[in-house]
Amino acid sequence: MPDACAAANFNGNRDNPGRTPNAAIQPRRPEMKILSTGVLSALLWLALGAAAPGAETGADFRTDAFVGQQDGYHTYRIPAMVITAKGTVLLFCEGRKNSRRDGGDIDQLMKRSEDGGRTWSKQVVIHEEGGNAPIRVGNSCCIVERDGKTVHLLFTVMGSPTGNGLYYTRSTDDGQTWSPMVVTSDVPTDKGYSDKNFLKGFGGSPVGIGVGPVHGIQTSKGRLVAPCGVGRTVDGKPAGGCGIIYSDDGGKTWVPGGLIPPTTDFSVGESTVVERSDGSLLMNMRAGGPGGAYALGYRVVSTSSDGGITWSKPEVDKNLPCPACQGSIIRLNDKEILFLNPAVSKAGGFSLRSRRNLTLRLSGDDGRTWPHALVLNEGLAGYSDMAVTKEGKILCVFENGKQDYCQKISVVQVDRASLVAAKDAQTGKEPGKQ
Repeated sequence: MPDACAAANFNGNRDNPGRTPNAAIQPRRPEMKILSTGVLSALLWLALGAAAPGAETGADFRTDAFVGQQDGYHTYRIPAMVITAKGTVLLFCEGRKNSRRDGGDIDQLMKRSEDGGRTWSKQVVIHEEGGNAPIRVGNSCCIVERDGKTVHLLFTVMGSPTGNGLYYTRSTDDGQTWSPMVVTSDVPTDKGYSDKNFLKGFGGSPVGIGVGPVHGIQTSKGRLVAPCGVGRTVDGKPAGGCGIIYSDDGGKTWVPGGLIPPTTDFSVGESTVVERSDGSLLMNMRAGGPGGAYALGYRVVSTSSDGGITWSKPEVDKNLPCPACQGSIIRLNDKEILFLNPAVSKAGGFSLRSRRNLTLRLSGDDGRTWPHALVLNEGLAGYSDMAVTKEGKILCVFENGKQDYCQKISVVQVDRASLVAAKDAQTGKEPGKQ
């Protein structure tokens, strides 16, 4: 998506225009002296048919949650994930019926895991529109409240005759049931339209919005924050932007926050947000290059000291290479935050092969530096998200594959110790490369 905030296409083009639940984890058998521990371990996991430990350094386990060409969908894309107080993992994604492309018949799906992401339930359709009609449902942003009891879900619908807009629902029972959908649209012909809809607060009209796609947050003051791209028309001209929407009443009402100040140096796209230790917000964004180039080659960041109402001038973070792809950021503990994305500095036009080298990073200074980096997937990898278990384990979900970066959606668990022990990332080289 060169600019996720393009007015007429706020959901954006993520590419160039072009169930069986896993078996339960079983205990290991006693070691056989004939084989090395590593070989024996691999053979046992294969024989048991369980989620094998990650092949990459530091992974406790790796399993595939959604696999393309299975369960009625051609491709599964755009994961977002949260963990509830009970430890239930909720994983959302887009089910693309007939192709991998951003357009076409796309449904909003979910799976649940009650064993920390090792095995998964059958997929559930959260929302679909129009049967086999080419209506796009997805671009989700899930937010778990700080007490872990309520999960909020926002997503968009595009291409519907009357059902377009921002959809909102919530669950208080670990994703087993969801409240009736609340739809907001700034287009008069849509059923969710109201002349008092909150989207008008962004200015200009009509206003379209695409949240995430990634988890959102609840701040220490209780504010629900969803990062978003905004498409609108101002004085007859397209005027995209990135910012947030927020709620101070538990999701009952939503309000537009501020937009990232525009610049001619680059364009900004899909974003992810975290609360820093001083209570300010850090927005981390995908970026296109100057003159409409697809990729800048690095992430772009901006901060807010007033809960997302105003934002600082965006700056390029050359500690974070990026081939124009979504990424995810999350707080690990009181002192540290994490960032996950395909760590390749690819500027210019789109290249499918540039989405690779999925790298998890750790910062102890609120994202100013990233001294530790661990490669989770050296091959092709795309969109991702993260969640942290109550034991402090890091759960990473990401698109990946051998021939294409979105052949499946996999989950890997990593511990902090493995990440801290990783090679220093501040060498100017891609992590994992000599």
